[in-house]
Amino acid sequence: VRCNIVPGVGELFVMPTLTTGGRADILFWEGIPGGPLDVFRGVKDPSEHLALTLELMERFTPWEYARATKVELTDAGGTLAGRYAPTVRNPVGHLPGGGLVLGVADVVVANDPITGQGSNSASKCAAAYLAAIVEHGDRPFDEAWMRSAFDRYWKTAEPVTKWTNAMLAPPPEHVLQLLGAAGELQPIADRFANGFDDPADFENFFFDPEKASAYLASVASGA
Repeated sequence: VRCNIVPGVGELFVMPTLTTGGRADILFWEGIPGGPLDVFRGVKDPSEHLALTLELMERFTPWEYARATKVELTDAGGTLAGRYAPTVRNPVGHLPGGGLVLGVADVVVANDPITGQGSNSASKCAAAYLAAIVEHGDRPFDEAWMRSAFDRYWKTAEPVTKWTNAMLAPPPEHVLQLLGAAGELQPIADRFANGFDDPADFENFFFDPEKASAYLASVASGA
């Protein structure tokens, strides 16, 4: 996957994929609402969608556009556009008949897909709820239990939300330094990659400039 960050505009992701017609690349623009990339509303024709995608690539990422001048759609259903607002909802719903329902996964914690955490988080939510069910035994599965089960899941979901929202914002200088160093030093690249499995670790070296600086210094010194 190649990520091209355009400050003040958004990102272009180029992602290899396998379709029913064979190997392909996904050209995925993710833009700031109201910005130069926010122009796909109402575009229904696939060829028009592709032309607009390429026009934006030529304007903002000409190095990627140069590789895609002869691109063709895999099929008529090969385009998609929409918008996604990150949201954390009340986990317990009250049904009209008086019953209660506990929300699961991205029904209650909906993060932007930029960090690819959707299926990871859904699996972790299912595991947390299963453990809460088994431990609860034969006691009533009331609203208090539902909220405690969600709180259990939130311990893993909160770091995901914090990291994902941080990745949506313009990267501060210390994050740019971290990412630059990751391109040169394997331990930093490995730790960043492993953060996709355990985003809680970003608290230790990613968000705070002083922690990031100390971590970079420790890796550079071999400590």
